[in-house]
Amino acid sequence: MPNQKKVERLLALSHTYRFLSICLFEPDKELLELLSDKDYMDEVESCLVEIGNDKLSEFFGHVRKESQHTAPEVLLEQYRDTFGSTTVATDCPPYEMYVSGSHIFQQTQDLADISGFYRAFGLEVSEDDTANRWDHIAVQLEFLHFLTYKQAFAIENHSDEEQQTCLMAKKKFLNTHIGRWIQAFARAVERKSPAGFYRQVAKLANDFVHIDMENLGVSAEEIDELQGGEPDYLQRLEGKSAMACDACTDEEYYG
Repeated sequence: MPNQKKVERLLALSHTYRFLSICLFEPDKELLELLSDKDYMDEVESCLVEIGNDKLSEFFGHVRKESQHTAPEVLLEQYRDTFGSTTVATDCPPYEMYVSGSHIFQQTQDLADISGFYRAFGLEVSEDDTANRWDHIAVQLEFLHFLTYKQAFAIENHSDEEQQTCLMAKKKFLNTHIGRWIQAFARAVERKSPAGFYRQVAKLANDFVHIDMENLGVSAEEIDELQGGEPDYLQRLEGKSAMACDACTDEEYYG
């Protein structure tokens, strides 16, 4: 594929990842403005056309229709009903650690690995921002937006080494993190919110990530269904777990 065409495709992928990320954060002024911005929504649609998958364009049409028929206050209510408000909805959590249901040591290893990906590229998630932790679905989608955009920039600037670094990091992140749990996440949303905006967004996000994985030749050991329950590491942070130990919070760096 010629470089210019490759860059255009990567930018289309990056823009779509960004759109999905914004949609899966708790609704705010930015999301509401974008959903009502015809030019912006047309641009997202054109990106999906550029990617060349009719199914994605069809799913986006459903997302767009739902956004046009949902009042801002209803959208916020739907979000909180689906994912939780002051506490996380354990039957439909937007966090990888809730979905994976792994034991405390694996959870802390996974969190360290996720933070290592971000830090390797100079990215930070505020420690005070508990709603948007490293393992939040929207944060992971935003990271994929960043990596894909950075790869396109590297190609345009003839930096083969940086391009490969971004590509390999993206493949590994898809394989070890979001590619493992996004299907279980989408199924949980479908059960919890059988109609409405978030069901359509989750469905689009799941198919979009899997199509990107397929095109990159990436597979993942997927979690088919939500494992359920509060993650052990949250109990440890609250002083509830008998397995607590300082070593569990040590960070590892990827790169």
